[in-house]
Amino acid sequence: MDGGSEIRLKKGIAAYVLVLAVFLMSAPMALANESAAGEDAEALRQFEFAEHLFNEEDFFRAIGEYKRFLFLYSEADNLREEACFKIALCYFRAKHWAEAVESLATFIERFPGSLKRPEAEYLKGKAEHELGLLEDALTSFQMVIDGDAGELRNKALFERALVYVDLREWEEAGRMLAGISTNSTFHHPAAILSEGLGMIDDLPRKSPAAAGTMAALLPGAGHVYTGHYRDGLVAFLLNGLFIWAAVELFDNGDHVAGGIVTFFELGWYTGNIYSAVGSAHAVNRHREESLIQSLKSRSGVSLMRNDSGSRYLTLSVTF
Repeated sequence: MDGGSEIRLKKGIAAYVLVLAVFLMSAPMALANESAAGEDAEALRQFEFAEHLFNEEDFFRAIGEYKRFLFLYSEADNLREEACFKIALCYFRAKHWAEAVESLATFIERFPGSLKRPEAEYLKGKAEHELGLLEDALTSFQMVIDGDAGELRNKALFERALVYVDLREWEEAGRMLAGISTNSTFHHPAAILSEGLGMIDDLPRKSPAAAGTMAALLPGAGHVYTGHYRDGLVAFLLNGLFIWAAVELFDNGDHVAGGIVTFFELGWYTGNIYSAVGSAHAVNRHREESLIQSLKSRSGVSLMRNDSGSRYLTLSVTF
């Protein structure tokens, strides 16, 4: 073999070794990329299945699939935020308010910079309102109001006003309603509610003091004053019978029995006074609630109940 052939052979061997080395180095990387691509595809399929269940309103199966996704695919950062939010949304739409509040609080803590945070705060406020956690609801809605300048802020102002209505803080409710933008879909309902809340102080009322005084002077009269005629008749007859029995026993010299009957009569007599006062408060509260429900109906707000008896609010306006 001449010198030129030997050189060409050595170059060929070197090229072969170089190609083999490159192949051996790139093969694991290619396999890793293929494996990662396969895992991404599996993660996406898992997430899409959870989304399908959510869209079908099969909320509790969807929660299970979202949680499975979060457990199995910890590297799918782009979808983890959405999965956490959807878990909370499932609880909210299923009207499991306590779980919704807990899940929304968890989402807010894990993703404080999320674009969905204002919506999460708003939903948390609504769930807290349903649970009767009125102060917590006020705080959640205020977080939305402080951090959002769009329609969500108007929704939060409206909902915060409704919480103040439940607290019977009419002035604060009116102040919230006055802050709703004139171009908002909530402006017209807010105007109706605001106008009506200004009428609450002008409602005809029954005086609790007058009811109690009348009941003290004549048992049953306080109830008649508040329009509860049957209760008034019962109070009058019971107290009348006990007083008559006590007088008869004392007249007959049976002081022990007379004292016992008098003791029980004092209980009926005192109860008649407290009941009359409570009756006046109940009448006033009923008139307030009737006005508020009328205002809500006129403004497109309706208070409904689900199968479990929980209250929830619906608005016949588009968001």
